[in-house]
Amino acid sequence: MPQFRLLHKLIITVVYVENMRTTDNRNRYQLVLGLMFVAASAIFILAVHYFGLETEVVRGYFPYADELMRGSMPETEYPPFALVFFALPRLFADTAFGYNIMFVAEAVVFFIIGLVVTGKLAKRYNHSPNKAMLIYTIFMLLMLEFVVDRYDIFPVVLTLLSFYCFVTKRYVWAFVLLSIATMTKLYPAVLFPIYLIPFVMNRDWPNALKGTCVFILVAALIVLPFALLWPDAGFSFLTYHMDRPLHLESVAASFIHLTSVFGLNDVSIAFSYGSDNLIGPWPDTVASYLTPLMLMSLFLVYAFYTYRLSISRKEKYDNENSRMVLLGWAALLSLLAFITIGKVFSTQYIVWMIPFIVFMQMTTIDHVVKNNILVLSVIVIILSQLNFAVNVGLCGGGENVTDAGMMILLARNILVILLFAYVIWACKKGIYRKLWPGRSADT
Repeated sequence: MPQFRLLHKLIITVVYVENMRTTDNRNRYQLVLGLMFVAASAIFILAVHYFGLETEVVRGYFPYADELMRGSMPETEYPPFALVFFALPRLFADTAFGYNIMFVAEAVVFFIIGLVVTGKLAKRYNHSPNKAMLIYTIFMLLMLEFVVDRYDIFPVVLTLLSFYCFVTKRYVWAFVLLSIATMTKLYPAVLFPIYLIPFVMNRDWPNALKGTCVFILVAALIVLPFALLWPDAGFSFLTYHMDRPLHLESVAASFIHLTSVFGLNDVSIAFSYGSDNLIGPWPDTVASYLTPLMLMSLFLVYAFYTYRLSISRKEKYDNENSRMVLLGWAALLSLLAFITIGKVFSTQYIVWMIPFIVFMQMTTIDHVVKNNILVLSVIVIILSQLNFAVNVGLCGGGENVTDAGMMILLARNILVILLFAYVIWACKKGIYRKLWPGRSADT
């Protein structure tokens, strides 16, 4: 009937206009948050210039970029695709300070990409995009100098893009981006089994095989040119980490140092492999066992993830969205296992967890759990910044680090362990949004 057709058109028009308003509001919010981060980054650059500070970018990455511009391959701890991000700013600046400005601009671009993807993920899981983007921005601002003065923002955002492609069933792109992220910094490799497990459980062998082949092929295409052109340096990033001693900021180091305070063992602090490390009989022995223990812990996380997937089937809320929510939780657990039990724990590693902590805020319906995870994460960041200010800023690092400074690290690491345990408990209890097929958001 004509009047019903007219009413239908009116309803469609109202819905369309409302969606446009929501979209415009989200875009404005993205712009405001992006400008906030740009302003903070500009203040960082001005402070570096005014106080004459030597940044990690100038000290570490600029020489690599210069060497690449001269046509030689630097022997470095970084996987080969990291050199792409080091080289790009050098194309636009040939002075150290100019390079620093361009590197920060590159980091800002990736922050904004992550901001947009965070909003899209929130919309998909029926969460406020503005709130999710705000939490993402606050975390990144709290870690500002580790976002713009380290290169971890690049693998972090590549991993986030990969995760978004996976939850939206763009599986090939998900594995491509995960492989590129791994060839930028090795840690995203811990997510590879998590991507495969849902396929294996569903006996989806074509996607499992395709994902594996794509992941390996992309990594090979990135590594092989470097290995062929510079055989001595092409795989140095793999051998570099094998003999590293116990990093001073690692969880194990902070506990071992505590025993030395009570005279139970003798340790010292020495600089090597680009970081301050704890040296002595106990730390040297413990360091040799941590990598196998870390791999075992990751295997347990994968087993736990598989178990939770099987439980979701038995409890009859198994669907695409609930599996992807579990995947996000498993990703955070994997990163926490890698950080907590590994022999290296640089402060910038905390940036790795930010997208998945924000994802938990999107998908957790228990407000107590959500708030506790948020509070624990913020305190971990505050203590990490306090450690940086005291042990690096005031003491100058190395042998100048005091017992009081090590107590800050111990407190931070205890909270990281608590965060790890709490996330395990929350996942075990199944405290995540049980998205039924009828509530699935649009991709």
